[in-house]
Amino acid sequence: MKSDGPISIGEKKVASWFSALKQSWHGALQFDRSKITAFQAIRSTIGFVIPLALGVATGHVVEGVSIAGGALTVGSVGLIYPYHARHRMMVLACVSIGLSALVGGITGRIDWLAILVAGIWGFGAGLLVSISQAAMIIGLQSAIALIILSGFKLDPAHAVIQAGLMFAGALLQLALAIIALPWKNRAPELSVLSAVYQKLADYAIDPANEQNEQQLREALVQAQTTLSDSDIESQQGKIFFGLLEEAEHIRLSLIILARLRQNLEEGVTPQTGRLEYLDQILQSTASELREIANELNPAQRLVGLTRPHQQIKKSLSALRRQNKAPQDEEKMQQVLAYVDVLRDRLHRAKKLAKSWKYSNKRLSVHLRRVPRQAYLRLYNTLATLRANLTLRSAAFRHAIRMGVTLALATAIYRLIPLPIERGYWIPLTALLVLRPDFTTTFSRGVARLLGTMLGAVLTTVLVSVLAPSQGVLVILNAIVTYIAYSVLFANYAIFSVFITMEVVLLLSFIIPQPLIAAAYRAIDTAVGGILALLIYVLWPTWERSQVLDNIANYLDALRHYLVAVMQAYANPNKYDKHTFNSLRMESRLRHSNAEASVERLLQEPVTHRKDADLAQGLLGAAYTIARSGLALEAYLLDNPSHHALPEIATFSSKVDEALGLLVTAIRKRQPVKEFPNLQEALHILEHSVKSGKHAKDGSSSADLRFFISEAKRIIESINTMNELLSTISEKPTPGY
Repeated sequence: MKSDGPISIGEKKVASWFSALKQSWHGALQFDRSKITAFQAIRSTIGFVIPLALGVATGHVVEGVSIAGGALTVGSVGLIYPYHARHRMMVLACVSIGLSALVGGITGRIDWLAILVAGIWGFGAGLLVSISQAAMIIGLQSAIALIILSGFKLDPAHAVIQAGLMFAGALLQLALAIIALPWKNRAPELSVLSAVYQKLADYAIDPANEQNEQQLREALVQAQTTLSDSDIESQQGKIFFGLLEEAEHIRLSLIILARLRQNLEEGVTPQTGRLEYLDQILQSTASELREIANELNPAQRLVGLTRPHQQIKKSLSALRRQNKAPQDEEKMQQVLAYVDVLRDRLHRAKKLAKSWKYSNKRLSVHLRRVPRQAYLRLYNTLATLRANLTLRSAAFRHAIRMGVTLALATAIYRLIPLPIERGYWIPLTALLVLRPDFTTTFSRGVARLLGTMLGAVLTTVLVSVLAPSQGVLVILNAIVTYIAYSVLFANYAIFSVFITMEVVLLLSFIIPQPLIAAAYRAIDTAVGGILALLIYVLWPTWERSQVLDNIANYLDALRHYLVAVMQAYANPNKYDKHTFNSLRMESRLRHSNAEASVERLLQEPVTHRKDADLAQGLLGAAYTIARSGLALEAYLLDNPSHHALPEIATFSSKVDEALGLLVTAIRKRQPVKEFPNLQEALHILEHSVKSGKHAKDGSSSADLRFFISEAKRIIESINTMNELLSTISEKPTPGY
């Protein structure tokens, strides 16, 4: 009989875990077609197959397998990174993999030393997560090389030889990456820029749609990250930088037009005709942006049947002919001015999009020198590592957990002696499953367990039953390696199936593959995966311990950006485009990190509703402030000759003080005790307009009125954040 009583706390916990695991299951099955790397996989597959085929052809099968193993490991490093950064990453990967293979081979015969070294390498791989995705990949590949070579328990001489062969395979992949086809060297840059303009098109049609706004932010962050690793001093690099800059400006213009459209719609006498023509302009703008996106992505290039720029011109002419009510005259003049600015931006962006293929020729579009300081790393690598060497750092705690996990997994298969062809699968699986957060650990855990077990069983059965020749094995290796490289970033479960098949097929050249091996590998994979999941459950890093810090970091970056914008109104000489670009990009990156942190919080099984509501409320209010900051900068950018408005300086300092107090309060998990009177500072600005101080200069009066309209939104959001923090407990939430 079903009980109608209240649900117990234990039942709620079980339900929350079930829901979280269900989400992990769905995450493991998701397939992102946009992340397929089919073309890049060709180069990496060739680098793997060449030494394998030569080894079989010359009778040096073992040597060919060892070189191919090194090539296989490095092949995944250069799949998605720009040509300029790919070399740097692959050089680092070659050195680290060669060194790790050497250390693993030499220490593999001494059990206690192998366990210790596995723990040290696990700690290092875990700590590299704090630097970047590229560093994380290099750390994982190095640990993989160490685990595999350690598992074979070679004597020192053979260890040196095997490490050298793996290093040679890694160098082969590096050589192929250097001589990659010239017209594909810029594929990553073109791909991210095309995505930016596609998302801009969606945003132009519906700027109020939060999903469109979020996807555009993500595309801009990805583009900034990719271009920062590109060769920005080359002619093409400057073109790409120019395209990103134009995208930023187009976005700012669209923000202002959306604000002005809203004002027209809410006016005393709204006229439908004006709104219809303005909507037509935005629709045509979206079409023009899609044409630019297609121009940057040859694989999706389409021949447009319409001419969006002509449609914009036609709608703009009709808008100019509309009767203007006296009370709407100023608004309409602003709308017309911003549409003209938008047309110029679109024209320039389209020229740049068409010109990247002819970068050796003289361009009709002027390219300014790209400022290096805008593309410096957001943080110094060594400084980042030093900053994370504390138990307060989630990355440091993850590094300790990873080190303990690999040491324990290595100890398990060494204390229970297993054949060399299978024991190392336990630490290898644990390494690939364990991640810093719950969501990724469990989604990758499910994907890795399913994929590895399926791949190991199917391939071992296939090899045992068919007994293919070495020539056929080379072909099979090439096919499964290509598929694995192609789907690596699209779906981890499918990748796990094919990379496991590849490992089994590669080992088939030197180790017999009886049917019993399939069962052994499935068991070892299950042991390694379950071990990693259990350790995370017993020693978790819950997102609630760091989500508020991530939001505070975002709000602090936003504070610097917003204050810089407001100070430029007070003193126009303080406006520096390079500095503003850097501040805006830093703020956007921090927002992306905070947003991802909140999403992870919501997917955890032990999330407290109060924590989630507070985090979402703070993040939403902060981004409302960011939108006002972008609108203010857009207005500033398109009105460079505005007069100084010194009265804004006082308001700016009050906002700076208020945001600084909020940042401190969020980090300390406590309410703000004393808060500046922002409303009084706003009244001073409003009095300045009413007093007619700027009456003689109509443009200054309009500038101040626009500033006040956004200042009201900023104050409302700041007060919302303060109210949210007033309910926070002064006792910090435990991280474990």
